[in-house]
Amino acid sequence: MRVVVNHLTRMDAPRICVAAIAPDTGKHVRPTTDRGNPLTRALLAENGGPLALGTLIELGETTPTPEPPQTEDCLFRPDGMQVIGRLSPNRYLELLRQHAQHRVLAIFGDELERHGRSYAVEKGCGAASLGILRTHRAPDLKVDRFGKLRLHLKDASPSAFLPVTDVRFVEADHKSIRSDVVADVSARMQRGVQVLLMVGLARGFQRSEDDSERHWLQVNGICMADRPLGDQP
Repeated sequence: MRVVVNHLTRMDAPRICVAAIAPDTGKHVRPTTDRGNPLTRALLAENGGPLALGTLIELGETTPTPEPPQTEDCLFRPDGMQVIGRLSPNRYLELLRQHAQHRVLAIFGDELERHGRSYAVEKGCGAASLGILRTHRAPDLKVDRFGKLRLHLKDASPSAFLPVTDVRFVEADHKSIRSDVVADVSARMQRGVQVLLMVGLARGFQRSEDDSERHWLQVNGICMADRPLGDQP
């Protein structure tokens, strides 16, 4: 299976989550491993590994392991992965635009519902957990009073404040936010540079103020049209 990497997401350091898109169909896939062999930052190109945004990879043998809404999941062996090449910035941007949706409901369906200042799907529901959103109103990107990076998505109705898990916004500890990167991206957003968001639904969990587990909407990656690829958004 040949796919193009378009989601690189931080988890508890040094773990990362990877997702990719099939260039011919636009379908997403999330390659996963067993618990004893997690994906880590060692796989990132900046650390000498094979993975970077825009990289065309052959996953090798995969085994589908769908569990709604994570219907894109499949088991694979990282040592069987092969790098075929890397898309040019223009070709990568074209691929994202080609398969982007204009509304989050078009990606996740009517099961995505408003909860507080965000959106979520009930535990075990939904038919998709990955997608690309084309924004029309410039989002706001800020660090909140709790020190968490949030994106104010104004295209949703009502608007939402979403966590940003793009691994490029944090240091290797996955906690320290790269304030210079945030400031640069935020300024370009406000100048009107087109923004494409890699959006996803997190694994189900129960928030402290909630009464049940849900899959919460988050921003897995930010693509700026003036610099589609790179170690910085």
